[in-house]
Amino acid sequence: MQKKTFTPERYLTGNKLALVTSGEPYFVRLLQIINDAQKHIYFQVYIFDNDRTGKEVIAALKKAQQRGVDVFLAVDSYGSKSLSPEFIADLRHNGLYFKLFSPLPDHFYAFRLGRRLHSKVVVADGAVALVGGINIADKYRGNEKDAPWLDFALDVRGPICIGLLHFCERIFRGKYFGKHTARRAITTIPSLGAGRCKLAVNDWFRRKNQISAGYRASFREAQYSITILASYFLPSRSIRTALKNAARRGVLVKILLPGKSDVPLAKRATRYLYQWLLRNNIGIYEWHDSIVHGKLAVVDSKWVTIGSYNLNHLSQYSSIEMNVEVLDEPFASTVQETLSTLMQQSTSITPGNFNNIWRKWDQALDWASYTLARWMMLFLFFLVQREHRYKEKE
Repeated sequence: MQKKTFTPERYLTGNKLALVTSGEPYFVRLLQIINDAQKHIYFQVYIFDNDRTGKEVIAALKKAQQRGVDVFLAVDSYGSKSLSPEFIADLRHNGLYFKLFSPLPDHFYAFRLGRRLHSKVVVADGAVALVGGINIADKYRGNEKDAPWLDFALDVRGPICIGLLHFCERIFRGKYFGKHTARRAITTIPSLGAGRCKLAVNDWFRRKNQISAGYRASFREAQYSITILASYFLPSRSIRTALKNAARRGVLVKILLPGKSDVPLAKRATRYLYQWLLRNNIGIYEWHDSIVHGKLAVVDSKWVTIGSYNLNHLSQYSSIEMNVEVLDEPFASTVQETLSTLMQQSTSITPGNFNNIWRKWDQALDWASYTLARWMMLFLFFLVQREHRYKEKE
């Protein structure tokens, strides 16, 4: 008999879990993990800016290296394209192992534009990790004038960290296929809690679609509630069908979306779906206090997925994404309560107030944005397919 998403045996137990918000709580936790590391740190992120926040993180990584910790830092070459050659040379001069994933412009036009390193994870000593959607830049930290972008991460300590370490090793070494032989001889981590969780990866290049499959399965099995925080919400037809069917069988479905976005095209493209969502009794809430960048969902107050994966075709088919799926009622209840509080502070979108503001001109722009966004994502997927065929011929 096929095991369901909420079957405890599918998850690794013995983990200690904590939800971490963006801003100072995240960066305080991140710096503490770096400062406490004793043997090795694997760190990979999409955007790493050489601003005040980036300089502080780099300073901590250099100090770790000076006390004998091996530091492996991988950043995406497109997301972190602002990093100068001098910055990278300085890291290597100070003993840090640095990887620029899919470097530009060598493969920019031919193969690599579509496949990006979008995961955000740091693992120290194979025992503690931070996994989420938070990049290294001032805008994710905030200051006295500007609130940090709304995002979350999972602080996890325990056996699941071995799998996270192996994932980071595979990316850093470029060993995408075949059996992975770990360089770090860590076989066991003591149980630190009762949390059950497992690693989920999306990478079409490696034919991995674990995160998207987890979303679909959990929505199909939901009995009471589905609550989603989504920053760039352009779900596939299968996800939309799963949400629609869940709402039809009486599941309370709510989605917290950006009231303002760093990508206006994405905001308009998402708004094109509002009528469909409202027609299917799916609640819509817009957060206006800051930019929304989070990517997580909680189902029936017992299952959570959190990480870098956006509910759109770009994450499903193009980027390397990493989430952690958690089956733990106390933790899921905390996430549910956090999202419910955010929704109370947000603007509820109803058929009445939406139709009053959705003018003909806005309808045309939203449709054009949605159509353009889908075509752009299909084009990027085409480039990833080209890279896949190219690699198979090597």
